[in-house]
Amino acid sequence: MAKKKTRGILSRREFIKAGAAGLGVATLGTLPGKVFGAAPAAIKGTKLTVLQGTYFIAPGQDLYKKQAAEWGKANGVEVSADFLNWPDLQPKIAAGIQAGGVDIVELWPSWNHLYKDSLVDQTEEAEAFGKRGGGFEKYVLNSGKVGGRWLGIPHGYSNASMAYRIGLFKEMGVANAEDGNKVDLTWDEYHAIAKKVKAKGKPFGQALGHSTGDPPGFCYPYMWSYGAMEVDKDGKSIQFNKPQFVEGMRKFIEAWKDGYDTTGTSWDDSNNNRAFLSEQISCTFNGSSIYFAAKKDKPDLAKDIHHILIPKGPAGRFYWLGTRTFAILKNSKNIAGAKEFLKWWFQDEQFGAWWRLQEGYMLQPVVKYYNDPTWTKDPKMLPFREQPKYGVDVGWPGPPNEKASLAWSKYIVVDTFAKSVQSGDPKASIEWGAEQLKRTYGV
Repeated sequence: MAKKKTRGILSRREFIKAGAAGLGVATLGTLPGKVFGAAPAAIKGTKLTVLQGTYFIAPGQDLYKKQAAEWGKANGVEVSADFLNWPDLQPKIAAGIQAGGVDIVELWPSWNHLYKDSLVDQTEEAEAFGKRGGGFEKYVLNSGKVGGRWLGIPHGYSNASMAYRIGLFKEMGVANAEDGNKVDLTWDEYHAIAKKVKAKGKPFGQALGHSTGDPPGFCYPYMWSYGAMEVDKDGKSIQFNKPQFVEGMRKFIEAWKDGYDTTGTSWDDSNNNRAFLSEQISCTFNGSSIYFAAKKDKPDLAKDIHHILIPKGPAGRFYWLGTRTFAILKNSKNIAGAKEFLKWWFQDEQFGAWWRLQEGYMLQPVVKYYNDPTWTKDPKMLPFREQPKYGVDVGWPGPPNEKASLAWSKYIVVDTFAKSVQSGDPKASIEWGAEQLKRTYGV
């Protein structure tokens, strides 16, 4: 276990306040061209509470709050938008389902399956948004529906890939290191670099704690790339304890010792950001938030940062990727107001402004944004645009159902990795994970 949970120069609060240089938002001002429409008179004088995860690109959060406030003012609705640290979001949603007091919630991938009995059907609204955008991206179609219905409107998912130090990769002999769009690595090649840079005091970093973004975002793709999965396509047998995955985990244990900052077993979604920005690590799986924070506060470091696609294993390249959704709880006392707000917010003017402001940090949920000029403003962001091509959700190759959601919520796959690097025994750790999955899936 780690001796220290957090290290570095930026606190989480300081980090999430960090805006992105070049975002083009000197001030948010009045929202341009806003169209409020004719909301039902019945919602006037009501209240609306929105609950979502805190933003790592702070101007996006500021814009959302401003949009919500202006819609509320125009429609006589008191709107409250609350933002929680990512690990705290699911418990708060569960509490809202039990006790009420929340209207709209931001669901992480697979939570729409987990809470399906508590969510309002928004099929009509979701399909209208998809049609306006030229159709949903494949990863959205694979993860957004529950039993053929949309129980929320999909708004994409935060990007993630490998952020790395250009200079150190060049020094280690990585071809085309100055342009991450041209770098294509296997896990073996990736970990060979890690071993070299750790010898120079600049290890790789990876979060393996109980947090909703980076730990599962790394562990699930690594598992899939070595031919393992939680369950087979028909959901009848666990496919986790496979010889090729045991061998892949053995390699990861060796790489962890020789190439990583080993305190990462207790890191959450912000620890690796701080470690990278304080120049303690040279590469990590993360969203573009590290790069944006560096552009604002450490421009010289930003010049030395690029991104590459997640490495590939013997079974190929994968990303854990499902869509987040804005859903309405059935116990909301203002379902009509919640529907009207979401219908308005997902119009092109509001959603497009929100999406573009984050300059690719949120992956495109609909096809039309793949070719949006936002992607070509900065070549260092282009690798993220390709991420949806490799995206599958928890439970793959089966559906991301409530059992897969529960396994994800229990951090079974993530804990298998943490146990492996702590014990040094990949076989026993994977056997433990397989047993936990059997209990969860009931097979």
